[in-house]
Amino acid sequence: MQWTKLLCNYRELQLVGTLNGGQSFRWTYNKDTDEWIGVFSKTAWKLRQKDDYLEYQVLGSLLPEFSGNNTQIKNGNAKTCEESIFKSLLEKYFRLDVNLGSYYKEWSAKDELFKSACQQFYGIRMLNQEPVENLFSFICSQNNHISRISSMVEKLCTHYGEEICHHEGITYYAFPEVEKLSEAKVADCICLMSLNHLKALPVDTHVYQIAAQNYLPHLRGKKNVTEKMYAEIGDHFRLLYGDLAGWAHTVLFCADLKKFQSTDHKKEADEGVKAKKKRRQ
Repeated sequence: MQWTKLLCNYRELQLVGTLNGGQSFRWTYNKDTDEWIGVFSKTAWKLRQKDDYLEYQVLGSLLPEFSGNNTQIKNGNAKTCEESIFKSLLEKYFRLDVNLGSYYKEWSAKDELFKSACQQFYGIRMLNQEPVENLFSFICSQNNHISRISSMVEKLCTHYGEEICHHEGITYYAFPEVEKLSEAKVADCICLMSLNHLKALPVDTHVYQIAAQNYLPHLRGKKNVTEKMYAEIGDHFRLLYGDLAGWAHTVLFCADLKKFQSTDHKKEADEGVKAKKKRRQ
């Protein structure tokens, strides 16, 4: 199966922080091959990153445009028009129309903590997700950790979603239609991650701790996040970062996650940067 290239410098898109930082729960990483496999837009994808481009394979798709020749797609024989559509889907999903480097410079000039965090967490993108999937994923997120949320979301897809394809012994499913699921709402997560309201800022316990420890010390030691505190924290970051406040805070969120602070992750990040610099020499 051939890989298709999408121009994108690694400084503008970091897959590990973006796909594994608590935004989406349907991506898995193969350390041996340095590849990511996941599902969005009723399509199963395989991704890997190079210095100046992103490579992808389409493992299968249920999109109406390809319902008549899904076998060709599964075998990696996508036509030129199909490649164009898949590239557009990836560009939209990662919001590649946004010049992230310029925003990083702006945010770094305003905030020393961000300036420090972005040295390792460069290229963290706010995924443009489908509202229904995002909604139910964050319903599952209440009082859970990321690995358990991922398991719950996959069970939803397995039991209620439509089968996309088989790949290396694994069956991939689309996220189920809303009619098959019940209603509820985690408002700011949905607004930020799938409705294009990039200044929305979901304030959970973790976000509260970041704000209280680094920006709003008078909020330290509170047992619960009240409505007034929720609004104050959100307004603080919107004043600091502007229209993409939710995006900027996601970088701080990733930097604060314990799994990204482990020795192995720091070593991998450092080695990755060194390897890229060496290839340029």
